[in-house]
Amino acid sequence: MKVTVNGRGVELKNSRTVAEFIIERNITGKMFVIEKNLEIIQKEDYDKAEINEGDVIEIVGFVGGG
Repeated sequence: MKVTVNGRGVELKNSRTVAEFIIERNITGKMFVIEKNLEIIQKEDYDKAEINEGDVIEIVGFVGGG
């Protein structure tokens, strides 16, 4: 299935949910947010939030500093 991730076209092989997407893309750490079609997905909903053909996904990471 083809989706857009952070502005680039990506072919997903096994991801049907946001939780599976995180595993397939090897996204690690706790300081990130997943946005799907301009809607932030809550972490507790990752396993229920389905990914469909043509979806636009943004991965936003947070970095501390000063």
